Amino acid sequence: MMNNRTGIYVHIPFCIKKCDYCDFISASNYELEDQYFEKLITEIQYRGNEERETDDGNKVINTIYFGGGTPSSVRLDNIRKVVTALKEKFNLAKLEEMTIEVNPGTCNNDNIQNYYEMGFNRLSIGVQSFDEEMLKRIGRIHNRADIYKTVDIAQKAGFKNISIDLMYGLPNDSLERLEKDLKLAMEMNLQHISTYGLIVEEGTKFYDELNEGRLLLPEEDELLQMRDLINRKLFDQGFKRYEIANYAKAGYESKHNLIYWNNDDYYGFGLNSTTKVDDRRYMNEPDILKYIGSNEFEKYNLEEITEVMKIEEAIFLGLRLIEGIDLVDYFNRYNIDIKEKYKKVIDELIDIKAMWLGDRTLRLTDYGFEISNYCLAKFLS
Repeated sequence: MMNNRTGIYVHIPFCIKKCDYCDFISASNYELEDQYFEKLITEIQYRGNEERETDDGNKVINTIYFGGGTPSSVRLDNIRKVVTALKEKFNLAKLEEMTIEVNPGTCNNDNIQNYYEMGFNRLSIGVQSFDEEMLKRIGRIHNRADIYKTVDIAQKAGFKNISIDLMYGLPNDSLERLEKDLKLAMEMNLQHISTYGLIVEEGTKFYDELNEGRLLLPEEDELLQMRDLINRKLFDQGFKRYEIANYAKAGYESKHNLIYWNNDDYYGFGLNSTTKVDDRRYMNEPDILKYIGSNEFEKYNLEEITEVMKIEEAIFLGLRLIEGIDLVDYFNRYNIDIKEKYKKVIDELIDIKAMWLGDRTLRLTDYGFEISNYCLAKFLS
């Protein structure tokens, strides 16, 4: 487990079209783009100045992640202004990873080349599927040719760390479709793949379809077969599963996401983003007009993180990782002996072959990952 690392997340909420499954905070009114970025930069400057006034005001930033929304759908000059503000206000001397999310339908040679020149060294591409009909069904604006074009441009621009997202468990989905997606992905010389099973969230188009009986989804046994297929195919191609939904070639694990999973500190800038620093957590305003119009950044839903919360969150997050929890490190960090405090839960999960306990490691088994929600809930209860 890596300690004392800090990340920065920047939320770019704008989307040309909201996908049918998406419940993320986003906006389609690009007339607000300049106002939003002006406020975003003001927030970064405010936080940076505030941080410099604290005792550990030279906190080193290890990772930066621009997510959305669709960051690649906004103007380059706005992205550049944010990068400049971060460089001016935070210590980036040991920055290892700088990621920007892009969607194939909003990418071209100009913006990808400029991202690379700005200092981004990792791309996360929202592919979701290579299947033309499935892309239309889930409301994506790109096609298969756009995917190939985006990856090709990125590699020629100099990006050597490219990740894609793939989804499964989609409407009318099948093992055959998923296997074709995995085969095509393996042909692209990628370094990282995230795989997400569809979760139908309230407030989405799919949620309405489900309630109306118009959304045909795979049964649980087929979902298990899909996850098994993903594990086998990616393993055969040299990808290591290092988290419930994430696979990487050696050395290409998402350093930014590992900050979350290792329960380290992070700043969140922009609409609805969350910051967790020095045992305090706060979330920004989720309404874009209110965010733009606000003159305060320090009062948004401030929450003091209690010892109990830290202990439980470290377990919940750490068990998402294949390597699990380092028991010695955990004790040194929280002064808690997990084996003693959670003995009953651990024994129960070991009995059903969902958990493995070593001399200094506690982790879920492959089966435990398949029922991870159940396992994690046992600790939190």
